[in-house]
Amino acid sequence: MKEVLKDILIENSSRQLTEDLVPRDTKLYLDLPKMQAVLGPRRVGKTSAMFLYMQELSASKGVSLTQMIYFNFEDERVHLLPEHLDQILQAWRELHPGLQLSECYFFFDEVQAAVGWERFLNRISETYTKKICFTGSNSRLLHTEINTVLRGRSIALEIFPLSFQEFCRFYRHKPSVFGPEKSTTEVYFKKYLFQGGYPELTRLTEPSLQIAYLQEYYNTMLLRDIVEYRQLSNFQYLRSLFRLVAGSVGQPVSVRRYFNHLKSMGYSVGLNTVYEVLNYAEDAYLFKRIGRFDHSPGKSEKSDKKAYWLDNGLLNALVGIQPERNGVLLENLVFQQLYRRYGSIYQQRIFYYSDQSHECDFVVLQENEEPLPIQVTWSMEQLHTRDREIKGVLKTCAYAKVKKGLILTFGESETLEFDGVKVDIIPVWRWLLEEV
Repeated sequence: MKEVLKDILIENSSRQLTEDLVPRDTKLYLDLPKMQAVLGPRRVGKTSAMFLYMQELSASKGVSLTQMIYFNFEDERVHLLPEHLDQILQAWRELHPGLQLSECYFFFDEVQAAVGWERFLNRISETYTKKICFTGSNSRLLHTEINTVLRGRSIALEIFPLSFQEFCRFYRHKPSVFGPEKSTTEVYFKKYLFQGGYPELTRLTEPSLQIAYLQEYYNTMLLRDIVEYRQLSNFQYLRSLFRLVAGSVGQPVSVRRYFNHLKSMGYSVGLNTVYEVLNYAEDAYLFKRIGRFDHSPGKSEKSDKKAYWLDNGLLNALVGIQPERNGVLLENLVFQQLYRRYGSIYQQRIFYYSDQSHECDFVVLQENEEPLPIQVTWSMEQLHTRDREIKGVLKTCAYAKVKKGLILTFGESETLEFDGVKVDIIPVWRWLLEEV
């Protein structure tokens, strides 16, 4: 096995700095005295983030290729048991006998594929160096393994499908809210709304091929990051369950309702299992759920949840592009940006609000802990829509005791004021380009 490991290490060393990569907004930190965990869905660029970091190490610090050890635990040429992991270090020492491991940087991809990875990385950190980066496609890695074994020796960086700014960057378009480039930016926004932000799709021009890629991403996440990772024996109902979730984006739905739907379809599955599997899907970055905003955290936790997918293209690949769902896609896209700004694996700062007569799509807790109510609607042209969205924001502002709300639309802008409460109406594409 060691000879195979040597071949892999040499192969990885020769390719890691040769790729033409587009910079992302999420970057690793140079010389941080902690391990860095890069988490996120598959195919969003976690490995590329590490390679960009390697390029920066080479350019700014003169770190050589022999000092950067990269290994992908999902390489099909090896199946490493816990007692085999040290052979990676042994193989590197034999390839570079004059080099101390304390002088090296370690990069490990998809660590969840290796049993015992957490103790292996912990030993490297304690014995040789803390200059370790690793990726994972399941946020549970930091909820359990790191908390219990690595004991606070790492920080988490989450990478998601491209933001709108990154999407424009990948298409070599400089976005603008004014001037002649404004209309071009709006065209790219509409493309982004339906295509989503998976980087690989920006190199494809055939829509049917893009859908095929997205469906393959979904299948991989379903099978590897949920079924295999959680060792599920009964999983025939999962596709039906996740289609139900995809069809109810933005709607408060109880787990029991999903359970009852599955039972009506003839699936044999327990209510507690449905609870668990929905959590597994969140851990695998398929979608995220938010609770109702309430001054009582306990009531918020027990409320029905609204689900949002972390990529519009993935959502469309699952349920198909339907013109009547354009408003849903817009709301789903807004959630993605809200999660980038206010969400993380450590805390939940995004909610929705509803009472017997009004609702508001989102309430986010800003850095100063002041709530910001946000409505999302495709258009404010219809009077009943305008009335509903404004009343929803104002009612939420009153409940949250704040004087500012936001309504995001596809293309309209305006500023309103009602009894001292300011409501800004902004096109989503322009809001996505704002710096926070």
